[in-house]
Order: sequence, then structure tokens, then C-alpha cells
Amino acid sequence: MIMPKMKPTRSWFEVRDMTEKFEWRDPRTGIVMRGFNPPGGKDGKGVSRVPFHIKYITGKGQVEEGFCTCIKVFPEVRQRMIQFVESRQIRRVRDYLIMEIDGVRIVTH
Repeated sequence: MIMPKMKPTRSWFEVRDMTEKFEWRDPRTGIVMRGFNPPGGKDGKGVSRVPFHIKYITGKGQVEEGFCTCIKVFPEVRQRMIQFVESRQIRRVRDYLIMEIDGVRIVTH
């Protein structure tokens, strides 16, 4: 009997690792880099946030999804402010109501 493949899952405590990424071009090598701490000063030119696909439940219980970037984080209330790439709408999302990021299922305990 063949077992179905499990969809990859991560805890909602790891949402930060998946949403707060930056992209920049390294001035010394010319290679496009991705990471969490972009360079500052004169080396910080061309720094942009990496968009990701999110699927989440709103406060009213509706499911929404789309490509967005993380603008701001509110760690004390476990929320983040996101901006959708196409519509430029800004929303506040609760970390524990996120269902999926880039195809990875987020598990709330």
C-alpha cells in the first residue's frame, strides 16, 4: 500500500523566518543575495523585500490569499502588516490565523 505524501508543515512560531526576507545585490561580487539582515549605508542600495504567497483567515472568518510583502511587525500582539503586490492593499494579519505560506502549511498548536 502506498501512503500519500505529507504536505510540509511548520509551526506558526516560525512565520517570521518565512515572511521577513530581503533581497539585495552584493556590490563586491554582483551576486543577488537573500537574507534577514540587509546591509546598510552605501552597500544598502537596491534592497527590496521578497514577496511571498499567503493564505490566511481574516478576523471575520473569510479566507483570503495572494502575493504580498511584509511591511511591519507587531511582536507584542503577534500581528504583521502586509501589502499585496498587485492591488497595493495593506492589511493586518494575525500570525496564528495564517494557514499557508509559499505552499507550506502553518500549524497552530
